[in-house]
Amino acid sequence: MASAILTLLDPRRYGVIDIRVWQLLYALGEVTKKSSGVGFNYNNWYQFLMKLRYFAKKLRVSARDIERSLFFAHQANQKGTLYQRPPQKGHWNTIS
Repeated sequence: MASAILTLLDPRRYGVIDIRVWQLLYALGEVTKKSSGVGFNYNNWYQFLMKLRYFAKKLRVSARDIERSLFFAHQANQKGTLYQRPPQKGHWNTIS
C-alpha cells in the first residue's frame, strides 16, 4: 500500500510494487528472488524501485510508466491464474 501512496505523490520516481510486474522482472532475470511475486520485504521493494528507476532513466519516462507498461505486458501474456489457491480443508483428491 505504501508504494501506491508514493506513486500517487511522485509517479516520476515511484511505481506500485505488484505481483505481475515482479513476475515479469523475474522472468527477464532483472530480479532473482520470489519468483511467485508475493511476500515482499523492504529489500525486495528497494530492488524493484531501483529497476524501475534504471529503465525510466534509460527510456526517459517516469518510473510509473515503466511499472504500468510491465503490468500490461504481463496481463496480456498471462497464462493460468495469478495466484495459487491453497488447498481447501476437508476436500480430498481421489484417483479414479
